Amino acid sequence: MTQLTVIDESGSHSFERVGFGELGVSAGAFARATGWVLKPEGLCKEEICVPVRDATAMSNGDAIDVAEFARVTGRNVVIDTSRNVVAMGEQASNRAAAMATLDAPNFTLPDINGNSVSLSDFAHRKKLILAWSSW
Repeated sequence: MTQLTVIDESGSHSFERVGFGELGVSAGAFARATGWVLKPEGLCKEEICVPVRDATAMSNGDAIDVAEFARVTGRNVVIDTSRNVVAMGEQASNRAAAMATLDAPNFTLPDINGNSVSLSDFAHRKKLILAWSSW
């Protein structure tokens, strides 16, 4: 079977793909890794539940479709089918609230010498962030 890597706010998770939906994985393995469980009241994580109108599109009982999960929970998602990788962002509503404050989220990246540098390392100073991509 093919492995599917799902990257979300809690980290990177590897699942065995199953034959359900666009990106089917074991519902039990998905729940253990992410905390999200499909229940009769909806898709739930701890005390938060998101209503699911068409549970049959989300799950067949044994598997859950990761693409449908992202759609139902309102997450931005990038799918690279050639590499079997799915990257999911936070829920759009959470990002919208954070964007309204104009505060950049903390992140850590390597500098040109390979040392880890976090945005929070420059707290209480003006910052200019430049981004570039070759594509």
